[in-house]
This record gives sequence, C-alpha cells and structure tokens, in this order.
Amino acid sequence: MLNVIKMELHRLFRSKSLYVTAAVCAGVIILLVMLTAALMDITADVSPSDMTVSMGDASAGMSVSVSDAEAMPGSINPVSFCISFIRGLCAIFVVIFTAIFVNGFYKDGYSKNVIACVRNRWYFQVAKTVCVAVYCAIILAVSSVVSVVMAAVSVPSFRLEYMGVFFLFLLGEFFLLNAIGLLSAFLTELTYSKVTAIVYILLASTNLIIGLLSLLESKLSEIFHTNVELWKLLPSLYDSSFALNAPDTTGNAGMLTHAVLLSLVFIAIYNAAGAWLITKRDVR
Repeated sequence: MLNVIKMELHRLFRSKSLYVTAAVCAGVIILLVMLTAALMDITADVSPSDMTVSMGDASAGMSVSVSDAEAMPGSINPVSFCISFIRGLCAIFVVIFTAIFVNGFYKDGYSKNVIACVRNRWYFQVAKTVCVAVYCAIILAVSSVVSVVMAAVSVPSFRLEYMGVFFLFLLGEFFLLNAIGLLSAFLTELTYSKVTAIVYILLASTNLIIGLLSLLESKLSEIFHTNVELWKLLPSLYDSSFALNAPDTTGNAGMLTHAVLLSLVFIAIYNAAGAWLITKRDVR
C-alpha cells in the first residue's frame, strides 16, 4: 500500500495542473481582494450606506459586506474578511483538479499497467484519498496566505486578530474540501469523464441548485410538519455557508463540529463506494 501511495504522490507533484490551479487560485484571490479594497475606499468616500460587493454565482456565493467590514475601526480581520474569498473558491479548484487527476489515471491505458501489478485494487482508493487531502492542504495554504497578505497590503484597517478562530475555520474547511474532492473523484471514476464532476460543482455554485433544493425542503417541511434543511447534509452546499464568527464565537463550536462530522461521514461513504467500484468493475 505504501508503494502505491508513494507512486500516486509522485504523480501528484509531477502534475502540471497542481501548480497551474494553485497559481490561478492565488491570482483570482489577489484580484478579488484588490477589487474589494478599491470598492471599500470608494464607498468610504461616497456614502456609509450598507453595500454588498458580490463576486457572482461562479465563486460559490462569495460576497463581502463593505458596511460590516467598516463598522468599527480596526474591526477588519481574517475572520471577517478573508473567509469570503477562501470559501467556495477553493471548492471549485479542488473539484476541477481532482477530476483532472483521477481522469489522468485512466487515460491512455495507464491504469491497466499499474493495477495489474497491485494485489488489492482498493490500495488506489487509499492513495487517492491521501492525494486529495494533500491537495486540499496545499490549496488552503495558498489561498489563506495570499488573502491575508493581500488584505494586509490593500486594506489599511486590516488587523491580524482572531487568528485562532481563523485556523479553526481552515480546519473545518479542510475536512469539507476532502469530502467534496472525493465526491469529484467518485463521479469521475463512475463516468470515466472529468466533465461530470466539473459540471456538478459549477451547478452547485449557482443559485439554481439551491433554489430547487429550497422548493424540495419546503414541500418536505409541509409533509412532516417540521423544518427540513437538506443543504446541511451535503458537504458541497454546506461549504458555501460555512463560516466562523469573531469576536462573538457563539455557535462556532456547533458549526465546526457539524462540518467535521459531516465530512467524515461522506469521506467514509466515498471511500467505500470508490473502493467497491474500482474492485468490481473492469478497468478501461
């Protein structure tokens, strides 16, 4: 098993898409932070009224409230400012990279050559899980460092406060991204196409899926006479609203626990499903 993990990690770090996606993610965050900082300067000079800077559906609902960030001098910190750029954007890159990485395993008959040399096929599922975790850690490190540094440079009132809460957010986000990445891997293996997983995350990043799910939730709530919130049971949808607050940390422990437990359940499900799939089916 260790040899299979080493082989896949070697393939991971030799993959050009690893460095391309990390660089593109950093570039997008730099542009978004600079744009938000410029708009904050403009609104500070023009009007103190409540304004929301929306980055669009493609960024998984990322938004920055200028009035909230400027409510108190020195109140802009990584928790209130940087989370909006990290959340959602990282999920898109994790899904895209994982789909490309897993699809490359089956491309040009590579899988047939290596699988024949391994006694248990599910070793590749374990190796893939390790690779997804490593990539999630890399993309989170890149996005968090770039967003904090750019905020410190671009926003005069930005302060490095509540870093403990920020690191707890990164921990929960790491587990959520692992679950989302393994779903991307499973969809890619199931269809032998990277397009399926990419289309899924793009749809999940828009209001279309959320709107349809809201209609289903309202119908189920009427039937069962209780409040049904299905979006809290899906890592890709829960990630779009996952955030921790500071200085008021009330509710942070509950959100973090929910994110970690939800992710662990789905990681177990995707691992079991992926191991069964690669073991039982013919490899093309």
